[in-house]
Amino acid sequence: MRQIDVIKIYNTKRCLIVDDFTEVRGSLKRMLKTFGATQVDTAATSTQAMAQCQARSYDIVLCDYNLGHGKDGQQVLEELRHLRALMNTSLFVMITAESSRQMVLGALECQPDDYITKPITQASLRLRLDRALVKHQALYEIKQAIDNRDYRGGLALCDKLMGEQQRYAGDCLRIKAQLHYLLGEYPQAEKIYRHALALKPYIWARLGLGKTLLAGGELDEAEALLQSVIDEDSRYVEAHDLLAELYAARKDTLAAQASTALATQISPKSVTRHRRLAELAERNHDDEACITSYRNAIKWGMDSCHESPQDTFNYARKVAEVVNGDNSGAAKDRAREAMKSLERAVKRFPQDESVAMQAKFVESQIHASQGRLKEAQGAAEQGRDLYMGLEQPAGEASLDYARALLATEQHASADKLLLQLARENAGDKKVIEKIDGLASEPLTEAGKKQTADLTRQGIALYDRKQFKQAIDVFSEAVTFYPKHIGLNLNLVQVIIAEAKEKNNLRDYAKLYRRCLRQVQGIDQQHSQYQRYQYLQQQVAALEAGTGENSRQ
Repeated sequence: MRQIDVIKIYNTKRCLIVDDFTEVRGSLKRMLKTFGATQVDTAATSTQAMAQCQARSYDIVLCDYNLGHGKDGQQVLEELRHLRALMNTSLFVMITAESSRQMVLGALECQPDDYITKPITQASLRLRLDRALVKHQALYEIKQAIDNRDYRGGLALCDKLMGEQQRYAGDCLRIKAQLHYLLGEYPQAEKIYRHALALKPYIWARLGLGKTLLAGGELDEAEALLQSVIDEDSRYVEAHDLLAELYAARKDTLAAQASTALATQISPKSVTRHRRLAELAERNHDDEACITSYRNAIKWGMDSCHESPQDTFNYARKVAEVVNGDNSGAAKDRAREAMKSLERAVKRFPQDESVAMQAKFVESQIHASQGRLKEAQGAAEQGRDLYMGLEQPAGEASLDYARALLATEQHASADKLLLQLARENAGDKKVIEKIDGLASEPLTEAGKKQTADLTRQGIALYDRKQFKQAIDVFSEAVTFYPKHIGLNLNLVQVIIAEAKEKNNLRDYAKLYRRCLRQVQGIDQQHSQYQRYQYLQQQVAALEAGTGENSRQ
């Protein structure tokens, strides 16, 4: 394309420059004017940039990565895409003086159209921006169809462009495969990816084929492809995410957690990924990783469009569970920090009464974990007063009300509330699972059936002395029903049998301690109380024999 034609393209585009330095904004603006742009706005902060993008449409955005206080360029791009304030038809170019591996990979994960490092000269910017703009213009109608979710139209436009010129044939192939994937047409997507790989071992084609095969249930080949990408360059975050999804599909949650943890190390600012890691750690009974992940979700959520007070509640609630019955100085420090996090959440969302309410319910759980029953009851009552004032409390808040009732030993009221919630949310599987997980025994028929099935499987394996397999079954069971007294004691009993046979008690230390912690408030009149005491004695004897207590 002739330079005069490129200038004409600039002339039709509205541009925005985002940088916290006045002289840089001025310099970039002069450069764009020289290139042919006539409509160039500037923003000095992320807040200004967000407001301007929501007020009007921009065709080109040049955004510095480091914008001082508030969101950085990566978070600006993430939120603009999330809010659909910046569509695919807009060109976003990240500019930065930083070149740290962590920052670059994090920025690239949000998929800017280009990435330019400082110092920038007029010649270097023109070269990069001209190339990106010409390509963008050629693919504009396709991107517009994608923005409108007209995937069929996008496919037709790809074919049309490929028929007219071959320069962007590779880009069109890549987009076609993605569109077939989005339409659920996995065989068509697979065919395109395999065709591309026959030409050259493109990373994008390997990732795309791996993702497509995963969606189609072809896990082994998908794993090999994704692993080949990581072997070539371990920094491809998407490959780790897809492997985690693959392992989860195989119910190998330990491997899924490991892959997700690697992804967070490579690109640590993804709030949603930290949440996924916390959930996986919870399933794997890895309390420390769970707490750390929720704290990271809180940290990186501060300037993210994905910020949620639920991260704070999840974190504080988990701390309450871990320090329950622990009067050590470390446990008290953790409880205090969890309390402070609740206070910060309330201050951060001052207009949201449900946040203040839920914070009180979680505060009650922390007080109870430290044996402060009077304070726990007071916090629960304050939360209840706020709860009663809301027309329709959110589901998670209602569950925390039930948790607060359980923590303050109001079991009958808790069961009544949980039964009511079960009726109101009969069609919501996730909510039902949480309800059953809070009760000492499942309240729903589905929960009772699953508990009985898992118990039968575990006991059968135990009777055949297949203790390792029985541990796996009961571990899965307590993941679904963490408060179930019988399941927790079954798991402890199997661990004891495995430890006596293989002398490997330490391998399961976190797991059996967690189980005993879950049921430590068992009433002396409960039918399982004598068994609980006996198993505690057995564990204590084994710990004494291995010196395990000295390593706690």
